[in-house]
Amino acid sequence: MNNSTARRNPYIIGRSIYEPEKFFGRDNLFKFIEDCLNSNTRILLLHGQRRIGTSSVLQQIPHKLAENKFVFINFDLQGHSQSSLSEILHKLSEAIAETLELKSDIISLPSQEELENHLDIFSNNFLPRVYQILGDRNLVILLDEFDVISSDDNILNHGNNFFRYLQSLLDQQEKLFIIPVVGRTQHDLQNLVDLFNTPPYQKVDLLDEITTKQLITKPAQGMLEYEEDAIRAIFELSSGHPYFTQAICFNLFLQAKIAKIWKVTRSDVEGIVDKTIESVEPGLVGFWYGLSVDEKVVFSAVAEGQKIAIEQSKSFPEDPLILLNKYGVIITIELREAAKKLIASGFLDETEHRVKIELVRRWLVENHPLKKAIWRLEKFREEEINRISEEAIKLHQDGKNQNVIDAYEEILKLNPNHFSTLAALAEKYLEIYNFKKSLEIYERAYQIDYIRNKEGFLLALEAYGNNLIKQRKFIEAKAPFQKVLKIEADRESAKYKLREIEAEIEQQEKLEKQQAQIYQQQLKEGLVTIESLQNQKALIRPVILGLILLGISIGSIVVYRFSTSCDEGQQKVDGSCGYKQNSLIPNNIQNNISRGDRTLFFSIPNTYRDQGIEAFKQGNYPQAIELFQQAITANRSDPEVRIYYNNAIARQRGNPFTLAVVVPAENGRDRSLEILRGVAQSQEQFNANGGRDNRLLEIVIANDGDDPKQAQQIAQQLANDKSVLGVIGHGSSTTTKAAFNIYEQTDIPVISPTSTANTLQGKDFFRTTPSDAASGEKLAKYAIDSRLNKVIVVYNSDNSYSKTLMEEFRINFKGQIISLIDLNNETLNIEQELKDSASKQVQGIVLFPSVQYTATTLDIAKANADNKLGLKLLGGDTLYNQKTLQDGGNAVEGLVVAVPWFRDAPQAKSFSQAARRLWGGDISWRTATSYDAAQAFINSLSAQPSRETILQKLPQTNLSAKLTSGNELKFQKGEHQSEAVLVKVESGKFTCLNKCLP
Repeated sequence: MNNSTARRNPYIIGRSIYEPEKFFGRDNLFKFIEDCLNSNTRILLLHGQRRIGTSSVLQQIPHKLAENKFVFINFDLQGHSQSSLSEILHKLSEAIAETLELKSDIISLPSQEELENHLDIFSNNFLPRVYQILGDRNLVILLDEFDVISSDDNILNHGNNFFRYLQSLLDQQEKLFIIPVVGRTQHDLQNLVDLFNTPPYQKVDLLDEITTKQLITKPAQGMLEYEEDAIRAIFELSSGHPYFTQAICFNLFLQAKIAKIWKVTRSDVEGIVDKTIESVEPGLVGFWYGLSVDEKVVFSAVAEGQKIAIEQSKSFPEDPLILLNKYGVIITIELREAAKKLIASGFLDETEHRVKIELVRRWLVENHPLKKAIWRLEKFREEEINRISEEAIKLHQDGKNQNVIDAYEEILKLNPNHFSTLAALAEKYLEIYNFKKSLEIYERAYQIDYIRNKEGFLLALEAYGNNLIKQRKFIEAKAPFQKVLKIEADRESAKYKLREIEAEIEQQEKLEKQQAQIYQQQLKEGLVTIESLQNQKALIRPVILGLILLGISIGSIVVYRFSTSCDEGQQKVDGSCGYKQNSLIPNNIQNNISRGDRTLFFSIPNTYRDQGIEAFKQGNYPQAIELFQQAITANRSDPEVRIYYNNAIARQRGNPFTLAVVVPAENGRDRSLEILRGVAQSQEQFNANGGRDNRLLEIVIANDGDDPKQAQQIAQQLANDKSVLGVIGHGSSTTTKAAFNIYEQTDIPVISPTSTANTLQGKDFFRTTPSDAASGEKLAKYAIDSRLNKVIVVYNSDNSYSKTLMEEFRINFKGQIISLIDLNNETLNIEQELKDSASKQVQGIVLFPSVQYTATTLDIAKANADNKLGLKLLGGDTLYNQKTLQDGGNAVEGLVVAVPWFRDAPQAKSFSQAARRLWGGDISWRTATSYDAAQAFINSLSAQPSRETILQKLPQTNLSAKLTSGNELKFQKGEHQSEAVLVKVESGKFTCLNKCLP
């Protein structure tokens, strides 16, 4: 076999097979065609999947049926779906003349112009002359199908009704026979069957195992040897589909030629699958795009079901419709019919639970996963739904909540699988306190897309639990919080509430037991009777429960069921208290703003804090100061209680200056505490030094939940509060951007310590952190200086911080960005992307995730390490935290991150040491930049400050390094004139890079 290395690959992909010696099988099909022609059947139809070999069959008919009585003309309709009838007939005339080798002096070909004017020339002049030349022989036209690229699904409308014209020709021309091939849809086949009055038709199907073996072994005989197990493996993958069989063998031959190993094993076959799928992508795409939306969804569901069965070692996959239902899809009639159509088309086996061709199944799993495919169902009745959605937006703006709900419900009637509507509808039901309906819809939305809908679902469960607590239904309230912890085991807010519920239940049972003992004694002494107790509905439950706990017989006590009354303005909704449709819904946004009258961090237990809050609400500031001081001693790292302590002191003195700080509180607790530590440190320093003009500083804390809508509500509340002189915040670029228009309209100065997006600009906006432009430029320069000429960039396109940072890096990077990887891509295969990059000589990965995607980004770092790709890691400041070091481990060694501030930098040490003494541990850059923001505001205060005077003074800010976290603070058009700092992970910790010099 040494000479085989010089031989050409004997397998054929990408074209029809013209050579008889390279064609295998289909004997029964050719016998059927021969019988039909000999019985004077003027038209017969061939149909089959695309790439099944129908074109090759047409090419072989003249060889297989080499009889004198028929002459065969192969005519390919590819590319003629939009051609005129005259153009097609002209081309057909040319094909006939070329096949019969008829010269122009023997027959005159009709031109396209002549046919446009007189179509009958073809049937009345040209064809009769052809028959005259053929003599006793008949003309058989073999028609390959119209191409698949067409906006019209009806083949009869193509080529200006070419097939309708053929049908009329058959009535006139006795010597004309036609064999068309149909491979696009079952719909096309049915149309042609109807048009030609139910002619005979035959399916071009998969090859049997014996013929497939011939197709595998004979072309490479004497060059390549196949083990029997390898042949079985190929058949398992292709199921006898000739195109895929040829493709597998083609790639195996290439592999053998490179390795110079001329014997194929099963492991060789398995090893070539990915390469084969890549090479036959156009053919696989043809499978997919010929299907309806419902067929595509079911097809993906079957593939997913098989994947799950394989992973779980189950012998039989789950019913695809049941699986779809588990994913949150409502099973429609169209989906049920789709499964039957897929069987009829040969895509599924007769069980409806398996993809017939394993190679296709593997491609589906990778390229059309079910979670992505189901979103195609949203396209149904799209035009009507878009109209209703626009109406719903207007209704929402007008505050007509019930009308909005009705609109959303109408959308789901039109299309029960319009998934984008679910979360919006669930939120609306939550707003009117219809918890049962809201949770039912949220649960379905969570099934469909747990990433997008997880937080909404959890918040709805917690809202329901809190509502039950408010009604003192403590036992019922446990269930929603327990469900929250099933979904997110570490959610502190739910753990805190469950502890609170258990304590309430314990206290309630204790009181009920005590009450029962009293009534037991009264019963003994004859002071009360069972009947009198039965009439006291409000007492009956504790009495009964208490007696049960005491072991007293209650056989004679009649248990009453009575409803709990609802709060004012509420009514029973599905068994729970809810607001009437037209009643005013309480505005709870004020519950997310506090000067010391409530905690915004309920997952942090602190009894002294809670007692201090009660004293603060009553205006008892001396007691509040004492209790908040004890709360600080109990938890010195909690900045909220330190702010409340200083607020109580400022209130006691009277007439304080007031600034607000907006953070994501429980939805981003760690980030929020980092920001508040900086503000609290500045406030305490200012107040301890006596303030200004005998006035101290009060800080309002607001929680925007890291939600743009809530951020706008918070902004409006702060804008309306004239005592608020300025705002520090918000926690992210997205929420800051959402709120900024409101601040700008009311001329409130805003200093952001964390928002870096370049899109945030205005006369009222300042920031104490370098912008994305500075960070992106810094990283790009470092990459160039480090000779990283080829990189891939990872970001998420739905986040302004991530997207802007990516853009700034791309603008400043002088090398080549080989690939932009969007973390929002549901089909993203991280390992494959990284492996592909290795072949392109990529040297580094630049990571710009938003906070929500930091865990996914660490997976990328691990994949880089596990596969020993050796790619250098660069990243944005969201990766600068302890979690990166803990979860990333060795995989993040060498990671270089651009940060606004670093505690070990020489210029930052004085501030960081003071902060460490105050908080009992190291601080982050957010604490530093928040401190600077508060310092800038304090520097702008005057004897009679207003929002206007502060806005006048802020642009003139010029603070020395001693008054900030380490760098001079100046603003130029609102931007802090400082560069980002580069730090590097070394030995499991962040260290200065190049001495952290900016």
